[in-house]
Amino acid sequence: MDLDKIKHLEYLSKLKFSEEERSQFESEFESILSFVDDIKGVELKESFEKDEAVSLSALREDKPSSSMSQAEVLANAPKQKDGCYVTPLVVE
Repeated sequence: MDLDKIKHLEYLSKLKFSEEERSQFESEFESILSFVDDIKGVELKESFEKDEAVSLSALREDKPSSSMSQAEVLANAPKQKDGCYVTPLVVE
């Protein structure tokens, strides 16, 4: 992996690496990518559809477990709008 790609990953993750950390990251990341390549090469005996992986009947019913009202839940929210929390935008 070249230095420009590592610097790009630093920028995307908002991290700063020293030269020593950058060197260590490079070797560790190459090891991870090698492991991912190994996994890609594994052949499964039986194929299955994605939706068959978890039976929907095995999931619990989704129902509220709190006895608090919506107003009580939102009482400490720094910002709220239309009965929902307002959070800072985290995706560019």
